[in-house]
Amino acid sequence: MKKLMIGLVAVSSLVFGTGCGGNYCDDAADAYSGLADKADDCPEIKSVLSGLEFSDSDIEECKNDLENCSDGDKDKLNDSIDCINDMPDCESGKEDAWIADLQDCAEKTEGVSCE
Repeated sequence: MKKLMIGLVAVSSLVFGTGCGGNYCDDAADAYSGLADKADDCPEIKSVLSGLEFSDSDIEECKNDLENCSDGDKDKLNDSIDCINDMPDCESGKEDAWIADLQDCAEKTEGVSCE
């Protein structure tokens, strides 16, 4: 489970750290905040997700990177956030599959060149 938690934090860094795309920064912060609610039946994952917070300065830094994003980059970022928002609730005993789904969402940002 420890490996799973490290992967979860890495995914959040990948998605949020890319930082660009319209309302992407606010949407990314909201999406990750909403994930904790989807993990009620997976307490170890919920505890990690509950600790993920994006400060106003994180969001501002993300917004400052907007100029470096192409329309294609923005589309990929928004697809990733839509995927996260569409994640199902985590079910006890199926944590690995849920994390894999979350990683699939993060992979939608592959090739994004703005940072």
